[in-house]
This record gives sequence, C-alpha cells and structure tokens, in this order.
Amino acid sequence: MPDAPDLARATALLEALPSAAALFLRSGMLYAVNTLGREWFVVDSRAPLSSQPWSVVLLPLGSAGVTLLERVVAGEAPTTYHVPLGRAGRLVDLRAVLFDRELLLLTATDATAQDEERTKAARVDRELSALMDLKPSAVRITDVAGRILKTNGLADLEHPTRPPATVRELWECDAPHDVANNRPLSFLDSPAMRALAGTVVRRQLLEVRRLGAQRVIESFASPIRNQQQEVTGVVLLDRDVTDRERLERQLQEREMREAELRQHVTYTREQLERLVEERSRAMIASEQDRLRERRLTAVGQLAAGVMHDVNNALNPIMAAAYLLKHYAESPDAVRDYADRIQKAAEIGAATASRVGRFIRQEPVHAGGDEALELSALTEDVLDLTEPMRLRRSSESAEIRIVRQFAPAVSTRGLPGEIREALLNLVQNAVDAMPEGGTLTVRTFEEGTDACVAIRDTGVGMSADVRERAFEPFFTTKGSKGSGLGLAEVYGIARRHRGTASISSVPGRGTEVTLRLPRAEGVAAEPGDAAPDAAPRAVVPKHILVVEDHDDGREFLRRILQADGHRVDAVGTCADARAKLSSSAATPYDLLLTDVGLPDGSGWELVRYVRSHVPDVRVGVITGWEPMTDTGESHGAEFVLRKPLRAAELQAHIAGGSTPASSNE
Repeated sequence: MPDAPDLARATALLEALPSAAALFLRSGMLYAVNTLGREWFVVDSRAPLSSQPWSVVLLPLGSAGVTLLERVVAGEAPTTYHVPLGRAGRLVDLRAVLFDRELLLLTATDATAQDEERTKAARVDRELSALMDLKPSAVRITDVAGRILKTNGLADLEHPTRPPATVRELWECDAPHDVANNRPLSFLDSPAMRALAGTVVRRQLLEVRRLGAQRVIESFASPIRNQQQEVTGVVLLDRDVTDRERLERQLQEREMREAELRQHVTYTREQLERLVEERSRAMIASEQDRLRERRLTAVGQLAAGVMHDVNNALNPIMAAAYLLKHYAESPDAVRDYADRIQKAAEIGAATASRVGRFIRQEPVHAGGDEALELSALTEDVLDLTEPMRLRRSSESAEIRIVRQFAPAVSTRGLPGEIREALLNLVQNAVDAMPEGGTLTVRTFEEGTDACVAIRDTGVGMSADVRERAFEPFFTTKGSKGSGLGLAEVYGIARRHRGTASISSVPGRGTEVTLRLPRAEGVAAEPGDAAPDAAPRAVVPKHILVVEDHDDGREFLRRILQADGHRVDAVGTCADARAKLSSSAATPYDLLLTDVGLPDGSGWELVRYVRSHVPDVRVGVITGWEPMTDTGESHGAEFVLRKPLRAAELQAHIAGGSTPASSNE
C-alpha cells in the first residue's frame, strides 16, 4: 500500500485536474479524491477513505464506473464511457487508467454542453441536407481549402463515375466554358474560387461537361463567413438551363425569320388594311342601319304596349262618361261612374309613370312607397298565376311549386311594381319548363337586403343569353315575347334601390334573385292613411294656382273652392309674380304651380317665392315622375304628379301627412 507522502502527492495531483477524479486501490477501496470528486461521488468525509469501496463511492454513475475499473484491472485497453451523472441531467465522459501498479485513476468530465452541441450540430446537418435535397439545383458546400464537404443528390448524379472531392477536381471534370465571353474558364476565375476570395457570384452562364454530355448551367456562389467575417467555405449552386437556352436560341432564330416575313408582307399588309378599312366603313354603315331599325322596332313595341294599356284605361273612361250623361239624374249612378272614371284614370297614370321611370331609371320617391312583406306579396303572385300554371300542366308535364318563405322579410316600395316584377319572373319560369318541372320560390334576408329568389328546372340560359337577358327588347321567345319582362324587372329593382341577378346553367334551370333594401317590420307608418279616410276639418286658405292648361287650371280652382278655399288662378310666371307682388293686403298662404309654363319653369317660380315671399308655402304639380331630391334642391314643400288625387292634395294643403299614391 502507498505510504503517506505518496497519498499527499496523489491528492495534490488530483486537485490539479479539471475533472472529478479519484484514485482506487486494486482491492476496490478509495485511496484519494479531489474536491470536485467529493461533490459528484458518494464520499463520507467522517470515515477513512480506505474504508469506502468503489461500489459505494461511484453510485451516482450507476454500474458504469465499477465496470470500467474492473475492465482496467483485467488488463483491457483504456476506454471512455458517456454516462449520465445522478438525476441532475448532467452527462459525463468517464475514463479509467492504471495509475501505477497498485492504483487506478478514474476521471469524470462534464460533457453536457458538448453533447448538446453535438446534438444541435447533427440536427442542423440533417436540416441542411433536407433543404439541399429540396433545391432543384446541384448544391455543394466546401471548406476554406476548397474541399467539398457536402452535396445534395442532384450534385452526386452529375459525375457518377468520378465524384469530385475538391473544387479543382470539379473544375477539371466540368472543363467549363464562359458563354458570355466565349472562352474557356480558368480555375482562378471559376465561381468557387471567386467566392473563396470573398466575391458573390450570381447567374454566371457556363457550358460544362456533366451527365455524359455538354450542358449549360447558371452558376451561383457565395462565401460562408464566421462571426469575425472570415471566409470559412463556399456554397455552390448550379442550375441546369440547357433546355431554356436551347428554346431561347430557337426563339431568336424564329424572331429573325419573323422579321424577314414582316418585311416581306409589309406591302401586302398595307393593301389588306386599305381593304379592311373600306369593308369596315361598309359594315359600320350597315350596322348603323340595323341599329336604327332595331331602335325603331323597339320604340314601336314600346308604343304598342303603352297604347294597349292606355286604351284599356280610356275605354272604361269613355263608357262611364257616356253613361254619366245618360244617368245624370241618378245620384247613385253618377257616384258609381265617377268612381269608375277615377280608377281608370289612375290605371292610365300608373302606365305613364312606369314608362317614364323605365326610360329614366329614377328611384322611387319618398312618400310614394309602402311597407311590404315579401312572403305575402309573393304568395299573392302565385295565386294570380295559378290558372296559367294549371293550363300548362298535364299528367306528363306537371309544374310543382315549392315555397320556402322566411318570416317577416320586409322592405318598402310600390307594391304594384314589385308585384309586376314577380309576376314577370313567375311567367318566365313557367315558360322555361314546357315539359314540366319544379318552381321554387324563396324569400330570405341577406345582410341588409330583403330577397326573393325564383328558380325553375327548365331549359336554362347560355352565357350569351344570360349576359343580355336584362337588355330591353331582347327576347328568345320570338314573336311570343316583347323583351320587356326582365328589362322591367331590372328597372323596378333599380328604382327601389336594389339589384336583380341571374344564375343559370343550360339544361338545368335558372334562378333570378331580387335584392331590395330591408325594412324593419311591415306595419304602415302613421301618416299612410287610406285615400278614402274620413275627411279632415278644412281651414280656408288663400291659394294661388299657376297652370297653363285651361281645363286643368279651372278644374283645380273648382276643387279647391269646393273645400272652401279662396283661389286665384293664372297661367304664366309673369302673372304669378304680379299676383304675389300685389298681395300685401291679403297675402297668400299657398302657391300651387305647374313645372312647364309658357314663359319659364315652375322651379324658377319656386325660387322666386323662396327669396321674395318666404312665408308662402309652395307645392309643385308636374306631369313628370317626381325625383327623389326635388323638394330639397328646389325648395318646394311637396311635389305631386298628375293626375292629381284630391285626397292627396287636400292632405298637403292641410299640412298633414300625405296619403300614399296608389297609381300602380
């Protein structure tokens, strides 16, 4: 056994080591241990070292420490174990050697950081390999000495018989030729060497010998630098552009041939251009003739439709006027025929209103609309069209109805117009199913819109027909169609500040959707009193009427006088100004003026009143459809459309709410 001085020297030697270290006797007992070893191993500081066996001292290392010492005692060559130390997660490199004939040295060096670095380096290497394999180019990574350290699969395939190990060998295998300068590329001018010198190389076009043939590549090279910005290697990337270059050469050759052809056909083209110009002028003239004929035909169809509706309105008026004379002594008959004349006149007025709005596409004016519930209105239309559907249906061509109504789908508008739009859509859907099918009617809300969709399973529309479907007078029904149905549907939607859209597939059917501004609830507003409501108490007023039509002026004066008003009636702007200027003693309460007057516009008269006698209320009467902002822009308190409804006029004169117009 070593003596005391040997123990002291051994302990001092162990303390000089940067690792946890211990000396053991061949017998397996502890001889000496340094300070770090006392921390990592199991050493009893109160007991003699020689009484502590290595099986206890090396417990934190598991069985690895004892096994390693036993192998050294058996005479095996020294080796290193990489083992965990205790439960702290530390990894150590464990080594054991024969110190002298009696002593064995065991050291445990902390390898945790080294292990993490090795793991990280391995992960980075795997990720780099995966990234390189994803590139559609040959990738090579070298060190600062030009040795090729890493390649991807595409690079390995380029020189299968002699894979280059250095950039010089790569240069020798490639025998590169500089395409831009048309000369062989020297080794020092190769992309790899330029990158090792610190230069970034981009898109250098080279012709090289790869894959057993001459190929054209775009070469990229970039230096790899460390934290001190020193070049430590190079990344080489070669992209094969042989096919692209071949196509570019072919394109250049083709362009040259095309240039020759262009020179050859210049004269011929000039001749053709002259011929085309002459032909175009002839075609334009012919097209203008056809357009003129179409416009005349369209105007004729529109006039025929208007004449039909107006004649239908005039017929009961003329008949009732005749019977009114015949039964003039019968008060009941007179009232009945007067009511019939009024209703027929309102129908004629509605026709004129629709034509005017159809031509000008103006929105429905405020005050003339009503609160509507679309599901109920759609159900009315289905009831109206039921006889038509029954006539079209048979045992082999039945038309089935599917209702998908959502509750309380509300909007505001003119019920007659929206009903007419829905009627057109239902009729079109039925016409599209000559062999029968399913007519699906839906009401729903979408965002801020109240929607009605009518879908059929009929013949459908082609893209060209769908694109022109909303054009006026365009029809696919031949002489059976006027081409105004869908155009009027579109116009009605626009006038109600909504939209109409078509979705159709040939052979599978069509769906037309109306989207109108959604309104909360369907209850009528307080001012929407019925035209025949109980008369109000009339307060006599002093009224000036300006109307150039003699009968119109006289009838309006009599209507107002019948209500007890004091009325002056004139036919020109000049007479109206004179009356207003001379009315200081008995001022007027209200001015009622037409728009079209012989010596000016009624709107000029409105502005005159607003600037000279602002206390006088102003109302405008016009044969045109009133525009939405007329009252605000011209200063009129209200605007009425001819023919006048007495209840509506009386309500405005009294200063109350205006009854909704029913000229639908």
